[in-house]
Amino acid sequence: MNLIPEAVYRLVEKKLRKRWNLISKAEEGVIRARQKATDISAPAGDGTGGGKGGSSGSRVERGAMMILRAEKRLEAARKWEAVFRKVDEIYPADSNEGYVAGMIYGNGMSQADLARYSGCSRQTVKLRQDRYVIRAAFLAAQAGLIREEVRTDGGTDQKD
Repeated sequence: MNLIPEAVYRLVEKKLRKRWNLISKAEEGVIRARQKATDISAPAGDGTGGGKGGSSGSRVERGAMMILRAEKRLEAARKWEAVFRKVDEIYPADSNEGYVAGMIYGNGMSQADLARYSGCSRQTVKLRQDRYVIRAAFLAAQAGLIREEVRTDGGTDQKD
């Protein structure tokens, strides 16, 4: 029996793998959104929402919405980093879980390679990795970064 849904586990792993670039990518996104929103070389459109693009509203409105979405992604990236710092406090690099997480998510090692390198079984590596990821998932849920909706067919729709 899994403690958390597989979709949540994968989401946390994805964020852990991108951890070191999460904030900088989000900051770049805000800069790009602001530049695009203030780019006067783009056609203004007629504001009726028709046409091929299917976007509605004025260019100013679309630009403002683009900036708001980018800023929301930056805020989420900062929250994710706060979650990861908290997990690092719980499992510092010199702990079993912190060491495994650092080698897998920081150095890109596989479970099998890490098991061979560290002299323990792959199952032990997986258990330590699971502890780290599950703790991060619970902290992320507490921070409002993970919301899960259960579908009527018993599956889950993960939103981040």
